[in-house]
Amino acid sequence: MSTPAPTTSSDTHHPDLDWLRVVAILVLHLFHTGMMFNTWDWHVKSPVALPVLEPTMEVLHLVRMPLLMVISGIGTALALRRRSTGAFAADRVRRLLVPVLFGMLVVVPPQIYVERVLQGQFQGSYADFYPSVFQFVPYPRGGSLSWHHLWFVVYLFVYCMLALPLFAWLGSARAWVERLEAWLCRGLNVLWLAVPLALNDVLLHGHPVTHGLFDDPLNFGHYGLLFLVGHLMGRTPRLWDVLVERRWALLGLSAVLFAVMVPPNEYPRVPETLGRVVSQWLFILTALGWARRAITTSRPWLTHAQELSYPFYILHQTVIIVVGFALLRLPVGPWVLFGCVLAVSFLLSWGLSEAVARLPWLRPLFGLKARASRRLHAPSAAAPGHTA
Repeated sequence: MSTPAPTTSSDTHHPDLDWLRVVAILVLHLFHTGMMFNTWDWHVKSPVALPVLEPTMEVLHLVRMPLLMVISGIGTALALRRRSTGAFAADRVRRLLVPVLFGMLVVVPPQIYVERVLQGQFQGSYADFYPSVFQFVPYPRGGSLSWHHLWFVVYLFVYCMLALPLFAWLGSARAWVERLEAWLCRGLNVLWLAVPLALNDVLLHGHPVTHGLFDDPLNFGHYGLLFLVGHLMGRTPRLWDVLVERRWALLGLSAVLFAVMVPPNEYPRVPETLGRVVSQWLFILTALGWARRAITTSRPWLTHAQELSYPFYILHQTVIIVVGFALLRLPVGPWVLFGCVLAVSFLLSWGLSEAVARLPWLRPLFGLKARASRRLHAPSAAAPGHTA
């Protein structure tokens, strides 16, 4: 087992990462609301589509979850600075696996119910539908058991468990980590971290993204590498100063490459993949550098928001789908309907998250500490993007 290294509060308290995480979760809510109104397949669809949303959503799709996974990887490194590998593994079970199991049994089934009703595959009340969950037949093969949008938490848990031997080794390989840090801090060497991501996407390009874990090698490899890269960044604190110093260069490179890569699918497969992956990595680095420069102090509202962000993430897609289903027949245009679903689902998700945070018996089921007291230091790394 690795021995936690001594830390200071500046090592573990990163309000910039808390802020990025909250913003990413809000963007995720906006994105999933948009899924009801674009032309892509989803659980509930507006009778009138808004294809104008799709270019913006394609950009958000490229960066929203990858940024969260990098932040999650950083969070594991910060967590291991003050606890053993064994304690870390036990904490991941409590904070990641328990919410997934609860979500599969309680949070996700309403999404499948709405989909089945809209597709004419089920008639009846939700009370009639719910017992089908306990047939334990995986979705979509006629079953009602699925992790749906909680795939991210599932993958994060698996990455943490698979990486335990690596974490233990890195805890004692400080000379190697210092050499890595020195190399990453030279020039723009940090951009080379996009190479394994690009190789993964080029070599596995023929595999569809399923979020099914066992049949999802392209996606599993891509996010696994983002997690690993984030973890290494969390162990190399001098790199953060480099990102701040070179934030303008990163922003410029990101803007230029983004302009080159628009519109999508303009180039042959290999250069298109390379351009997309490097654009994604540049955006992440740019966001990290500018957030570290601008967000230096944690405010009470940020501390509260980052605590709510995990239950908000767990609940938001179910709330959007149920609210969208309920408002589907409103006699209004698509833009008004979009605004109504966005506002109502946000307020309801927020209210439910506040309730979770205030009820001690609910907190562990949503990955929060069992006690209701609110800490003013670093948050837990259990949730997607947490930083300690």
